Amino acid sequence: METRPAAVPVADTGALLAAYLAARYEVHAAGGLLRLRIGVPAPPALAEALPARGWTLVTAWNPGSRPCDEAANRRADAALQADLDALGLRRLAASNSDGSGQWHEPGWLVADLATDDADALARRYGQAGILHWSAGTAVRLRMYLPRPPGADSPWVDWVRP
Repeated sequence: METRPAAVPVADTGALLAAYLAARYEVHAAGGLLRLRIGVPAPPALAEALPARGWTLVTAWNPGSRPCDEAANRRADAALQADLDALGLRRLAASNSDGSGQWHEPGWLVADLATDDADALARRYGQAGILHWSAGTAVRLRMYLPRPPGADSPWVDWVRP
């Protein structure tokens, strides 16, 4: 998979981190919505809905956390789906939104995506962060921005931009 870095703004990374930590993450499973929270293990029903050794929640919407028009977001999502299909990965539809449900981004919960491939997809689609964790552990956030002072969380992995 080709990786081309996308421009991601670094202004107010601390506020963006706070938004990620407070966001709503929902997976659309056959039995209904499964909610994920950073720092908390995924609901057991997730392993039934999408068995895996680990999961990644990724979106292609709004690169760099900057609003894009719906047509651009849908084109980016179609390209992401094509990349996931090319990798032969199983997935479920997901949605991400801010704590009040206003900032909405459709995405995909992907089974067994290797960390290097998860990082490549996040960078290719200009994402400031994704969720990525192993079965039996708490949901983790991977951030692709410079770590701001005082940004200490045991559930956040800062990946060099």
